[in-house]
Amino acid sequence: MPDRLGEINADGWMAAAAQIEALLTELTGHRPEALDAEALDAYRPRRQVTTGWRIPMNFPDGVTRRLDVLVHVLAPHSPALIALVDRPPFYTWPHVERDGVLCLLPNESEVDSENPAEAARNMLGKGTRLVESLLQGDIVDRDFKDEFLTYWAYDINHQAALSSLIAPRGPTREIRLWRGRSFKLIGESDDAVCAWLNNRFNERLKPKDLKTEAALLMWLDEPPLPSEYPYKASDMRELAERAGGNALELLERVASSCPDEIVVVIGADARHGPGLISVTVRPPNSGKGNRQRGGPTIGQGYRKGKVPIEVAVQRYFGPEPVFRSSVNRADAPWVHGRGQDPRSDRLLGATATVIGCGSVGAPVAIALAQAGVGTINLVDPEKLEWANVGRHPLGATSVGDNKATELSIRIRSEFPHLTVRAFDELAQSLLVQDSDLLRADVVIAATGSWAAEASLNDWHVKTGRKNSFLYGWTETHACAGHAVAIAQEGGDLRAGIGGTGVPAFRVTSWPEGGAAKEEPACGAHYHPYGPIELGYVNATIADLALDALLGKITSSTHRVWVARRSHLDNVGGHLTPDGALLVKGHEASGLVTERPWPMPHSDATMVEAA
Repeated sequence: MPDRLGEINADGWMAAAAQIEALLTELTGHRPEALDAEALDAYRPRRQVTTGWRIPMNFPDGVTRRLDVLVHVLAPHSPALIALVDRPPFYTWPHVERDGVLCLLPNESEVDSENPAEAARNMLGKGTRLVESLLQGDIVDRDFKDEFLTYWAYDINHQAALSSLIAPRGPTREIRLWRGRSFKLIGESDDAVCAWLNNRFNERLKPKDLKTEAALLMWLDEPPLPSEYPYKASDMRELAERAGGNALELLERVASSCPDEIVVVIGADARHGPGLISVTVRPPNSGKGNRQRGGPTIGQGYRKGKVPIEVAVQRYFGPEPVFRSSVNRADAPWVHGRGQDPRSDRLLGATATVIGCGSVGAPVAIALAQAGVGTINLVDPEKLEWANVGRHPLGATSVGDNKATELSIRIRSEFPHLTVRAFDELAQSLLVQDSDLLRADVVIAATGSWAAEASLNDWHVKTGRKNSFLYGWTETHACAGHAVAIAQEGGDLRAGIGGTGVPAFRVTSWPEGGAAKEEPACGAHYHPYGPIELGYVNATIADLALDALLGKITSSTHRVWVARRSHLDNVGGHLTPDGALLVKGHEASGLVTERPWPMPHSDATMVEAA
């Protein structure tokens, strides 16, 4: 029985085991053969199994093969495992792991924990059908190729994976490699690699630490089968010949400089997208794990830098073992959607300017970065104070520093492939300069200042409203929030807001003027709400900004978030007549609605936007 977990869940797995044993007795006509400790240990410690049985199964080729049915320590919440005992050598068939366990369910699959016997019956059926398909042979090469990253990972012999910025597509080409203390990075060019590193480490690297060297991307017309994986350095030349084009020439060119090691990234398109794997070739007798007794080193017999190309190539690509490793994609399409999000290219080419990097603007900027907006400009003249920290994504380490600058450092560090710039300026100064920042694809104003936002609106109208301007604000206690996108068609910001900055449409009202609090200082007012309430408002603003960047907003649009009625009651607020009309039929729950901007505040036409 495995460790403490098995003891804690003993009642669960023992009850499941009894039901599964009864099922196997029913299927085979006799009590199944229980696995002894030695047989179970063959699956441990990788598999947390508690007990199991071995049953014979007849297959269409006339051969009887034994299957092990294994009970997991977390049964009945984890399904029974099925293992093929009588199997060919590893890498002969896909979906048969090294210990014989069959890969039958996707990672996210769930099972009926109330009926472990039926779940086991289902798994046994899937296992027998898989073996029948493997015997037929049609799926063998196909599945090895479709899932080649998985099968490559089973046989890596070097754990230090590469991080990759390169575009995962052909043709075969030279790329650049950076070696750090804790990881290696590959990119298309020196500039791309250095820009990423400077963002990631906030320009703390010295020029000498940014040095790169040549590496190779070898693009194949289809993924390699396990029988084609390179195990010797000489296999790399054969793989280059298979790749065709100038692959062999480029491989030899990299070798001609006699580097300490040659890193080759191998790429191919599979059914579900492109994949990258990596092979490292080290010179013979380098003292790095591939020493061949009696063999020459790369430069033996020649002065430094004078080794003939043909000699270097011959010595590099001999019988020495290569080092196979995985590649971790860090390119933007992979980070933002694993290469499958159709919005990725458009967002990476887009620019957003966020004016006001407080408790609204800063989370919105981070959300846009997470969504993959390629260029983000941050504008704010204020420093972060301790009173801001509770509602702001920046914390204690940024107190006393400019909000825009500190936020840009954080976003660049966490998303090094994006361009993020900070501007320690007032919103109005952008108007005086007629700044290009205002011509971004979307400008998001979250200043909390009517003077600033009215001025921005006037500039936007005067210049023809060629891009979208978006304004966001909260009502008291963040019980409601608003996001307004001003597009070419429809009203401008002033169309729905009075001359002193009071919106014509309000969701909440507050006895005696609201719940604003004062600090023990002149004019220091604030509203005591937290980041959780505010999060709904910020999400509404970010969502509308994303729609604007994707071209979905063609006329001025107003989205409204309304909190749960219980929250409004708890903090002493009431719904206005407009607010009551807005939430009619949804009084108890929070909701988001969308409406044209402006709209008469007594009109009942609402379009619910989930």
